[in-house]
This record gives sequence, C-alpha cells and structure tokens, in this order.
Amino acid sequence: MFIYDELKSLEIQNRSIKVGLVGAGFMGQGIVEVMESTPGMVVAAIADINIERAAFSFQAVNVTNFKEIKSAGEARSINFSEERVISSNYRVIPEIDCLDFIIEATGVPEIGAEVAYYSIMNGKHIGMMNVETDVTIGYYLNTLAKKTGTVYTVCTGDEPAAIKEIYDFVKTFGFKVVACGKGKNNPLEVSATPLTLEKKAEDSGLNPRMLTEFVDGSKTMVEMSCVANATGLTIDRRNMHGPRTQVDKLTEVFTLKERGGILMNEGVVDYAIGDIAPGVFVVAKHEGALVNKTLQYLKIGEGPNYLFYRPYHLTNIEVPVSVASGYLYKKSSIAASSPPTTEVITIAKKNLEKGENIDYIGGFTVYAGLERYDYAAKEHLLPFGLCEGAKLTATVEKGKPVTYDQVEIKDTFILGLRKLQDRLYG
Repeated sequence: MFIYDELKSLEIQNRSIKVGLVGAGFMGQGIVEVMESTPGMVVAAIADINIERAAFSFQAVNVTNFKEIKSAGEARSINFSEERVISSNYRVIPEIDCLDFIIEATGVPEIGAEVAYYSIMNGKHIGMMNVETDVTIGYYLNTLAKKTGTVYTVCTGDEPAAIKEIYDFVKTFGFKVVACGKGKNNPLEVSATPLTLEKKAEDSGLNPRMLTEFVDGSKTMVEMSCVANATGLTIDRRNMHGPRTQVDKLTEVFTLKERGGILMNEGVVDYAIGDIAPGVFVVAKHEGALVNKTLQYLKIGEGPNYLFYRPYHLTNIEVPVSVASGYLYKKSSIAASSPPTTEVITIAKKNLEKGENIDYIGGFTVYAGLERYDYAAKEHLLPFGLCEGAKLTATVEKGKPVTYDQVEIKDTFILGLRKLQDRLYG
C-alpha cells in the first residue's frame, strides 16, 4: 500500500499518529498547518520557548482546544482525542506517554541533542529538522535508536532527504554515483552577519540568524555533510567546489578533470550556484552497454554521465512522509548508519582574539566548513555543532579553521554524546 492509503486507513479507523513538535518557528508552524490536512496524523503537543508562538501555531489552523502544561505528568489527565497541549519547556515533549513521533525543529544543536536522546530513550521515533545536531552526533543517535527499536531520521523536505531519494533510486539499478548535491539559493558570502542581512531578512520575513546561516554557506555545509555521512560518499576538497553553473551543464561540470570537469575523484557531494536551486541532483553513470543505449534513446543524455534532477524540495511540507515511514514501516528517510565520512568544521568569520567567545550559528564570529572526517580528526578541528559559547584560548586568523586546542568548550549535553560517538567510531 502507498503511504496515503495507510494513513487514510488510520483515519477511517478513527486513529492517528500523535506527533510532538519542538520548535514553533516558521518551519514548525508550517508542519502544524500541513499535518492538519494530512489524514491519520495530528500534532498533539507543541513546545517553544515563546509560549505565545506555540499557541499561535494551533490558533492559525483554528485549533482552540489546547492547554498549557508545565510537566509531562500534567499531560496524563488529558484526553488527546479532544484536547492538545503547549509548553514553554521542550524537555516535556519526549516524556508525554501518548506521543508516537517527535519532531525537533529548533535548529539549536544542544536542544536537538536532548530532544533526540530522550525521545529515543522514551521509546519514541524522532525526526530531525535540526540537521546541525545530526551532523554532530547523528551516527550515535541512529545507533542508539536501532538498539531501542525506534526510528531516528532526518526529515523529508530538506535537501538531504530529497537527494537521498534520488541516490537510492539510481543505486537500485546499479548506477555509480559520480556526484550529488543541491543548488544554493544565493551567492556565497562567508562574511555575512545578521547585521549585514538585517534589511534583506526583514523584507523576506526571515529571522536574520537563519538567513545568515544560508548566505554564509553554513547550511549548505551542514546539509551536504548529512548526505555524505548517510551514503558513504565524501568530498573532493575542503568546503567542496560550489561552481557557478546551470542545470544543463551539471554533467559536464561534475565529472573528472581529464574529461573537462572539476573533480579529482568520483563519489562526492557538492553544491552549485545557478539555476539549480531549489532543486537537487545526482550525476551517475552505468557500465551496461544496453542501459546506456536505452538512456540515450530516452533522451536522458549522451553519457557516460547522466543527470537525475529534482527541481524542488518542499521543506516542512514533506515532513509527514518521514513521520509515516518511521511509524508505519520503521524506516528512516536519511540517517548515518555507518561511521561518518565528513565533519562540519568551524571557521573564523573575522579575526578572533584570545578570551573572546564564539557566539552562535548564523552569527558574527564563525561559519561552517566541510572536511573529510579523518582529516578533521587528525588536525583536531572543532565540530561546528560544538562551537557555540566556546571561549578562545588563542587567536585565530580570519578564514582559518578553529581547533579543539584553541578553545575551552562548554560542558554541554551534546558534547557528552559527541564523546560517546567518538568512542563508538574508534
């Protein structure tokens, strides 16, 4: 049966997958709206530090029968078929007994780590829109989920899951992946800050920090690391190539240098700036003579490399697919099931002085880069998901990566899980 058929069957039986949401920003509010029109699924609980935003998420879809709770214990007396809950405490959500699936949508690595870990430990499936957490400790969380019989997944809708769908499709038929990636929505400006983008963010209705993470390239590095770690692919060079090109040139650009392309190696992730966004792509080839002849006949291309391109990704709109796949089939949309191949690293956005604190993702002090996992480990490069609040113990020149030896890291929950992952990897 298709997912829709099964969800419709749940609805007919007056049953539903009960979802808890952490983070009621733009993405979270969109999830609530789309799930109100999805059969067999309902957002039953929302947590956000801004309780008014959590309430608005329900009010915007004409849901008025909700109440605020301070603890999971208060939820035990609630009939969730008639009433829903909101809370300003995100720790409450993984502990609500009746919830089947938790979605983490804050984008804050520390919160993502706590919500994912405690969801798994409480026997609940967890879907991450917080890819920043995933690239830091996703391998550990997925390993833990498998041991407990739950599903850990990065959610459909963002580019990583959209790329993974095409990757799985071509690998099923024996294609070899040359490169896969996404289109970047805007030119790369690694020095961008919430201040320089304040007007643009206001005009776009976006949080300046969120827009900064996109423009300075951090989000692209995070997303492509997620893809690499879930597929076993790697990168061709630090921070990838990111060429300016067009859709109809992707097979010419993402091919080996001896064929006129930019790659030293095949089997890599990358991104492109041009008319590709908001699409995703896989460049792949096949050894079969008849397969190649058929592809040429079907006007897929002349070979030897062929383009498999999806011109869109639907962010929060597609999230119900991951929820249904996890709950109904116990399947993850995308997750690292083997040791990571890449590391998202921390790079100085300006000259950083000894004694200074790194602020936050999408901020004024650092941006994300991407390195091979083994190289990053050898050079002791600081994972991007651990950088927030770290204190500099040495100066770091603008454009240089920050190392573990140059900072004092805050003793956080995500740091503890990262140490466990490092042991697991070792």
